[in-house]
Amino acid sequence: MPHPSTTRASTAPPVSMSTDQSTPVVATSRVLLLLRRLHAQSQKEEESWSQKFFYLARFVRFFLLGELWSPAADDHVRDKFVALDRDKCEYIYLLARAVGARNVVEAGTSFGVSTIYLALAVGQNVLLQRRSATGSTIVAGKVIATEKEPSKAERAKAHWREAGEEVEPWIEMREGDLMETLKVEEGMPEQIDLLLLDSEFLLTLLRHSWLNC
Repeated sequence: MPHPSTTRASTAPPVSMSTDQSTPVVATSRVLLLLRRLHAQSQKEEESWSQKFFYLARFVRFFLLGELWSPAADDHVRDKFVALDRDKCEYIYLLARAVGARNVVEAGTSFGVSTIYLALAVGQNVLLQRRSATGSTIVAGKVIATEKEPSKAERAKAHWREAGEEVEPWIEMREGDLMETLKVEEGMPEQIDLLLLDSEFLLTLLRHSWLNC
C-alpha cells in the first residue's frame, strides 16, 4: 500500500501561500497561524515557575547525584510541549529545504510542532523534484516521526490534521520505543537525508557518553 505522500499529496489542489515577512517558512496562513499558536503555548509553559523549578532540580540532581534522567522526570514532561523554539524550527526547515531532504526521521516528536516544519520542507522538496523528474522516475518522501507517549502522539496527530494537506500526508507516525519502532524495515527509506534528534532519552545517553570520554 503506497504511503500517502505518493498519492494524496501529489494530487492536492494548489494552495495560496502566505506572504508573511516575519518568517522564512513557506506555508499557508492556516499553517502559520497554527504554528504561532503552538509556539505561544509552548513559550508560556516554558516560562512558568513550575517548569523553571523542574529544570533547576534536574541541574542540581545531575551535579550532586549524577542523575541524567529519571521516571519522575518522564512523568513531569508527559503533558508538556518540550518543543523547539520558533527560531530553531525555522532553522531546521531551511536546512531541510537547502539540502533537498525528502526522507527525514524525527527522534522524539512530542506534540508534533517541529514535525510540521519538517513535513512542510519535505513536501515542498518532493513537489519541486517531481517537476524536474524525467521518464518514470518516482519521487517520494516522508517524515518518520517517533513518540513513545500515547497521549503526546495523539496530540501531535491532532495538530497535523489541523495543519491539513500541506503537512499531514507527509508524516508517518511510529508510536512506541524508538529503539524498536525504527528497526521496522517496512516503510523505511533506503536513505535518510536528515535526522532530528529531539529525544531527551537519547540526548542523555549522548551526554553520558561524552562525559565518560
